Amino acid sequence: MQNPYHTYTSRDFVLDEAFRRWVFQPDEQNMTFWHTFMLNNPAQQTAIDEAASLLLHLRANHDDLTDASQQRIWQVLEQAMQIGQSPPPVQPMPVYRRPGFMWRVAASLTGLLLLAGISVWYVQQSHQQRIHTAFGENRTVTLPDGSTVLLNGNSTLTFSDAWDRDKNREVWLDGEGYFNVTKQQHSGQHPAGPVKFITHTPTLDITVLGTQFNVNTRRGATAVMLVEGRVQLNKPGQTRADRIIEMQPGQFASAQPNIEKVTIRTEKSQLHTSWTQHEFVFDNTPLSDITQQLRDTYGLDITLEDAELGNRRFTGNLSNQSTETLLTTLALTFNLNVQRDGNRISLKYNP
Repeated sequence: MQNPYHTYTSRDFVLDEAFRRWVFQPDEQNMTFWHTFMLNNPAQQTAIDEAASLLLHLRANHDDLTDASQQRIWQVLEQAMQIGQSPPPVQPMPVYRRPGFMWRVAASLTGLLLLAGISVWYVQQSHQQRIHTAFGENRTVTLPDGSTVLLNGNSTLTFSDAWDRDKNREVWLDGEGYFNVTKQQHSGQHPAGPVKFITHTPTLDITVLGTQFNVNTRRGATAVMLVEGRVQLNKPGQTRADRIIEMQPGQFASAQPNIEKVTIRTEKSQLHTSWTQHEFVFDNTPLSDITQQLRDTYGLDITLEDAELGNRRFTGNLSNQSTETLLTTLALTFNLNVQRDGNRISLKYNP
């Protein structure tokens, strides 16, 4: 039976136990579920972002909350208590809007949530950071150990903001990111050696000690381009040594949903990392792949009016600062007519 999350509002997500567990106690299973859900239900991204923000605000100092945030949190909780709940006695509306009162509302949100049917166990959990980039936005995220992740457009990175020096460093990626991982040694004698860095995606866990690599998780698949160092790949939940795949620099790995085999081949790294230098680099690339990249990263809804057009191939290097330049170049190369209405673009052969 299909879960009802595709119809949820931000209020529904706030009240959902599984959603709260993902926000405050992420593990491999719930991260995989929710990232896959967001990938398949992009229309729910706004509601999920708002609900996660509301829950994380519960841990914020009241001085850090804006009036708008305080009002929104109150409204969501008030609505929640009106659905099948017996609301606790509260002051009349004018009272909680008086100057100086809203901070007390923020400070007592845990108690209100308990009355609304939400337990307080998660308040004691470590903070979680969830960074999301807009279409066309690149953002560098510095992790607690000094490692950095450059996120491509329409991507989400989730991690704890407090890492134990002697435990594995873990992040969850939905979208595309370029990782530069620092090496970290255990502080004590047992266990000795480096601390692992694990990137979780819906179809692969990527384990490294210190390296540079690119990860793309669009549409449930995972693609890894290793630039420097060494990484190990394994399917989520699989830890047997004979199931672990080791990659060498210059190798590209691809894992598809519901397919056990991970494909490994040698490729030019710039084909997958050029976006970090604000470039498009295509080498005999099908037009269908190019348009898909524009959909994923820039939110463009591109239609190829002729089915055969998707098989045409393009080679070239262009700045990715202007998608108009790329579209114009493709139009001149393949004698195409480009019709654009906002983010909706149609490509077809000129008559």
